[in-house]
Amino acid sequence: MAKFPYKRYLKYPHLRPKDVKIWNKFIDDNPDFFKEVEYDVKVGAGREYPEAEEGPIKEDLIYLSKKRIDVVGFTNDEIYIIELKPKAGMSAIGQALSLAELYREEAPIDKVVLPAIITDEEIPDAAALCKKLSVIYLVCS
Repeated sequence: MAKFPYKRYLKYPHLRPKDVKIWNKFIDDNPDFFKEVEYDVKVGAGREYPEAEEGPIKEDLIYLSKKRIDVVGFTNDEIYIIELKPKAGMSAIGQALSLAELYREEAPIDKVVLPAIITDEEIPDAAALCKKLSVIYLVCS
């Protein structure tokens, strides 16, 4: 994957408009948080397509069905697996934990991998559950 300097861009790969708003706010509020980032990082096995003919089209289908990490953020010592989600609640916690585990399984890592959620509004119980489950929960509003 291609790493990018951590800064605002006019466009981000596969981020929805509400996610972009949250991400830009996070960047504005935390301009030195990361050294660099990756966007739209694919992890997991992807879905099988037994009916598809072997070749590049089948390979593309499998690749496109993999799980997607919104942002991977890199510091000197840590890698953050970031789920950007408006009003992030319980499902975002599961996504962050799952994506971080898939990332750990696939990448040779010499740093701590941290699941993280960045959202625009705190949802009742979400922050407390994240703390118990070691998921970073950041609210940018």
